[in-house]
Amino acid sequence: MKKTPGIIVVAIAVLLLAVGRRPDTFRVERSATIQAPAEVVFSLVNDFRRWEQWSPWWKLEPTQQVVLAGSSEGVGAVYEWRGERTGSGRMEIVESQPNTYVRIRLDFTEPMRATNTTEYVLTPVPGGVALTWVMSGENTFAGKVLQLFASMDEMMGRDFERGLADIKHLAESPQGASAQPSMGEAGLHFHGDTLERDGDRDVVVTRGLETPIIHSRKSRPLRE
Repeated sequence: MKKTPGIIVVAIAVLLLAVGRRPDTFRVERSATIQAPAEVVFSLVNDFRRWEQWSPWWKLEPTQQVVLAGSSEGVGAVYEWRGERTGSGRMEIVESQPNTYVRIRLDFTEPMRATNTTEYVLTPVPGGVALTWVMSGENTFAGKVLQLFASMDEMMGRDFERGLADIKHLAESPQGASAQPSMGEAGLHFHGDTLERDGDRDVVVTRGLETPIIHSRKSRPLRE
């Protein structure tokens, strides 16, 4: 029994040493070749209203709460989310070069805090574009601990691959060029199957019906 404290101290020291050897930064990158015009692919990543159509995390939890603020696309567009499985956070487009590049500041607030950078790079190829999706940032202590048990590249990389596959499917489909945004306007709260507009008399649009039902209801802020 007397050896127990010493064993614990050694175990903690080994853990801290292993964590200390993890890199201070990370980078996850995946690419896909898409046979579609650059402007079609660009619109899918530059317009937050269209993320519902391909985001792997939206599919993971379609009942999560989403708020679009500012412009819905391009520099200044803001996307905030909160969910039981996806946690919570905020994205803002901070750079947008038509048909070539989008950079997003990504702030996670739950289950742990972190600030990362997401980039979408479009490179011309015969018949279409190569879309590269990159996430990079600093490795927090908690992140380093998690990476002792699972590879960040493998975990995030699988999600990137799913998202790129869906972007490719959408962009290459006959409807890809003409598809309309499905998440409504900026300034709307999106709660699973409903959209709520901020204001004294919020407009709620119930989706999934041939004729949408529109009525008034008080919206609840995302940060309740």
